[in-house]
Amino acid sequence: MQYIKKNKENSKSKYVRDPREKTIFYRCAIFYLFALYVMPQYFGIPNPLFDLTIVRIAIIILLVFIVFDYTRLREFMDCIVQDRMSLILLPYIIVLLYTMILRRDINAFLNPFIEFLEMYLLIYVIKDAIGVDKTIKTLQYFIYFLVILGFVEIVMKESPFAYLETIKHIYTGRYIRGGHYRIMSSCIHSIGYGLLLVSAMPLAGYDVESKTFNIFRRPLLLLGIIVNIFSTGSRSSLGIMFAEVFLMFILSDRKYQRMNLLIVITSLTIFFIAVFGLQKTSFGQYILLQITSVIDSIFHTQLAAKYGADSTQLHQSAAYRDLLKQIFHVDWLNPILGIGRKRAFKSNVNGLVVESIDNFYIAEYIRYAYPGMFAYIFFLGYMGVRMIKDFIKTRSALLRVLIIGAICYCIHLYIADSLQTLKYLYVLFALYICCEKVEYVPEAPSKYFRKRVFGYARK
Repeated sequence: MQYIKKNKENSKSKYVRDPREKTIFYRCAIFYLFALYVMPQYFGIPNPLFDLTIVRIAIIILLVFIVFDYTRLREFMDCIVQDRMSLILLPYIIVLLYTMILRRDINAFLNPFIEFLEMYLLIYVIKDAIGVDKTIKTLQYFIYFLVILGFVEIVMKESPFAYLETIKHIYTGRYIRGGHYRIMSSCIHSIGYGLLLVSAMPLAGYDVESKTFNIFRRPLLLLGIIVNIFSTGSRSSLGIMFAEVFLMFILSDRKYQRMNLLIVITSLTIFFIAVFGLQKTSFGQYILLQITSVIDSIFHTQLAAKYGADSTQLHQSAAYRDLLKQIFHVDWLNPILGIGRKRAFKSNVNGLVVESIDNFYIAEYIRYAYPGMFAYIFFLGYMGVRMIKDFIKTRSALLRVLIIGAICYCIHLYIADSLQTLKYLYVLFALYICCEKVEYVPEAPSKYFRKRVFGYARK
């Protein structure tokens, strides 16, 4: 493949590629982003050894472009080697490797490795082909698409993505709780869709052109996300959503605060009047059931019983989450070497059988023991601190978006397993790695501020 030299002042890249190849790679990159963010894991080509999901097919296509082009391969390797994040991930990768070897479980390494590969590929295509702004706009379109299909699913009582099932034993079917259908979109569980929406909601408030953040920048999309989260029937997602809305409100750009306060007061007034006016209807009962269930979970009250909730089930759910913490003291779990991923966890804890682990961090302990759990938590902590430090320096609206989404997602993992949704967190990390921190300052700082923070002061 031939390249011609390009003016260094016009581009950071040293070469300009064949326009046709560049166009094809751009389209493949958009296809990869669509497959990664929208398409379900159960759509693809079944294989007895290695299922070719649509995401894996997109990965293979991109890797063909990269591996057979020396310049692309070198740039892709630079994305991995030059960022400090890779060094922070190294201890976790080491744990994955020895767990795979000692437990003879290739998935113990392969599953997380593919997720990290997805993240680094996304970093590369954002830098080389799509760009940060275009990626954010594309993701906003995808979120609109998923939210609209969420409303369709509410009516259908079945995920539209279910018709794409070509790989068996991944799609788990319809979920119903208390007689209410729980939407799940392209995810394998309703809680998984809640995790997706929690990571995506702050993007609804970001304006690419003005580089500003306002919770009510796209009010219809925000409302659609909130309705979809309510419709997942997930108390954990709903509770995190309330906290996330609060963060989005207080972290919106200062110039929008007065108008936003008026909108919030008006919206809440209309909402409570409508809900209590319709509390005898199935719609009103469902909304009040979800809200009071969250309140009961936090404050150990019994308000939800009035709206049809099983108070015994709610109590058992709270007791179950407390019981999960006792897994750290189970005798048969090795605290240094986890069980990997091929063995299903089932244990008797304090006389009760525990099978489902609704806590990602405890699930990591089971899979990779203390070394794996702490290594991954250290990685998340490192990324969080790094993002917050850059935000303090730049006051970037984009960083506000990414921080809110990442922190709320990670908090959600404390009360749910990842359910194959870590890729949505890695999308936020990829955007953070790629964005130019200085360029995303929404308002020009003073010369004094520039000199103190960035080490220069323009004339």
